[in-house]
Formats: sequence, structure tokens, C-alpha cells
Amino acid sequence: MKRAIVWFAVVGGLGLITAVVLTVIEGVNYRLREEQGLDPIRAADWVAGATVAGFALFVISAVALIALAVSSGQKPLDEIPE
Repeated sequence: MKRAIVWFAVVGGLGLITAVVLTVIEGVNYRLREEQGLDPIRAADWVAGATVAGFALFVISAVALIALAVSSGQKPLDEIPE
């Protein structure tokens, strides 16, 4: 169980870091083009896809960690008194 918690935490953290870094980089590029008087362009498809994938990994990992936290507090069925 500890391995699953660590694994989901690492994957979720990497997904969030990926999404935030790509968003900041594209925001800076947008601002620089705007200051130069050029028309700002949309982010490349791979950047948009990687950002969405990073957020998706973060959300899936967060849901899995919440499920693990909730399920660890429950007693197994054979230990419940009748």
C-alpha cells in the first residue's frame, strides 16, 4: 500500500509540474510576442496535449490517493463484529 501511495504521489506531482511549467513557458512566449508587436500565436498542439495530460495525471492521482486514504480507514469484513 505504501508503494501505491508513493507511486501515485510521484506521478501526480510530475503531472502537475509538467502542466504548470508548460503553461508558464507558453505564457511568457505569448507576452514576449505581444511586446514585440507581433500577433500572439496559439500554443503548439503537443504543448496543449502535454498540458492536458499533465492535469489529467494529477487529477487521477489525487482521486486514487483519496480512495486509498478512505479505504485504509475501513476494517476488513472478517474483523467486523456481528
